[in-house]
Amino acid sequence: MDTNINFAVVHELIKDQHKDIQEPDIREIVLDQGKPAVCKLILGATSIYGKKNNVAHYGIFAKKTDSGFPAKFEAYSKIAITEKSFLEITHAAMAELQVAASDAPASSGGYILFVDYETHQGRFLLVAMLKKRDGLRLNENLEPEELIELDLNSLYHAARINFGKYKEYTQANDEQRQELSYLSFLSQSAARAAAGYFVKALGCATGTASAAATKNLIQEGVQFFRDRPNLRGNRLAFRDDLLRYLEKQKDIGEPVRLSEVEQIARQYFPAEVEGQADDLANELTSHLNSEAVGVPVEFPVNKSVLGKYTHVVYKSDNWQIKFDRNALGEGVDAEIRFVEKEGRLVINNLSKEAITVIRQAIADKADIDKAD
Repeated sequence: MDTNINFAVVHELIKDQHKDIQEPDIREIVLDQGKPAVCKLILGATSIYGKKNNVAHYGIFAKKTDSGFPAKFEAYSKIAITEKSFLEITHAAMAELQVAASDAPASSGGYILFVDYETHQGRFLLVAMLKKRDGLRLNENLEPEELIELDLNSLYHAARINFGKYKEYTQANDEQRQELSYLSFLSQSAARAAAGYFVKALGCATGTASAAATKNLIQEGVQFFRDRPNLRGNRLAFRDDLLRYLEKQKDIGEPVRLSEVEQIARQYFPAEVEGQADDLANELTSHLNSEAVGVPVEFPVNKSVLGKYTHVVYKSDNWQIKFDRNALGEGVDAEIRFVEKEGRLVINNLSKEAITVIRQAIADKADIDKAD
């Protein structure tokens, strides 16, 4: 991924679990990108976001206020970026993190990396917590002195805002906003107060873009199989299982979970080579959860979108039809046979119940016609 780093800095949030929070270590100088270790730290953090164990929720700011980080970011997004403006937005975020962490006794601090960067997908602001652990060494100026190997758990908490999508959201109407999101966030324990303070401080909230998520999951999931010769033959079986899963989640009122989608896909991954299934599972999850596709960790099924993939629906002035797509075919044995040359749709093998209903309707129609 070609990445252009505008500015980056590391501050430190100083707090031990169940102890009073200390004054944060706030830096007044951005990181020197000329140092190899600095570049490796920044590129390492930006590249693992959204990968396995770092899958993200997608959403928006919880609410617009005249103060707090969301308001500060709105102002920041409208001005030309400078080192001064970048440091100011990071200081504002640290102030919110300081307050939120002090209200969560079980929380702990860490190094907070801020990066304003650009890729082919647009410009982003990344805020990521790097926990103190063996191998993570920063000098007294909070600059990395040597190569830092980041494993998949190093982004303990993180949030990333897409400037382009944020602008699109601010210019959209209320209906359009229902299917837009501009930020994503991850947390190892988002439901716990010990971890939730991070996303709370930055004002993150899960979005409601279920239509886009449902559509992209189905289309991109099947495309993932279609694009790989060793998976292509299983694409229809995977699609059918995926649609059945989505139907089930809709019926029981439960959200779709990427972890469960991965388990469905694994049934069709080859296992001849050790680790091959794990690699494919990681690729699939990373692709679906990527900024370009935007399928969240979990989301509610959109009934309307799902219906377009599971049923054929048509309504004319005098009649309407709705049936399962799997019932449709052009062969003589199809339950619902389409004869295009004759402009006919034939329903085969009607049940006794269906025949009874149709006979009654014909009889009723005849009685009405006589009355007229």
